[in-house]
Amino acid sequence: MRHQRVTTSRTTSNGACRVRELGYVPAPDLIEAAQLRRLASTVLSKSPEDLAALTETNPLLVWEWIDAFRKEKLAAEAEARYWSAAAAALATAKPEAFRAAAE
Repeated sequence: MRHQRVTTSRTTSNGACRVRELGYVPAPDLIEAAQLRRLASTVLSKSPEDLAALTETNPLLVWEWIDAFRKEKLAAEAEARYWSAAAAALATAKPEAFRAAAE
């Protein structure tokens, strides 16, 4: 069985965001991420009428799901900013700086 590597962003004490190590994901986080992904897939496969009926039947559950999706989206955006910053740092590096540092 192949496991997905899931990363989550965490905020440090100074407010900076860091990304958790890619190689290790505790089982509960992996299970929760997989369940949330399946839930999102199921929601997206439902008709607007089905979703409206669910909202009428159990609005608190729907709000919990919305909140979970929102948190996942914020974590993904923070992670995307992290990777973008790393790519930008490499893209703006000048070869002359590397030569000067080597000397």
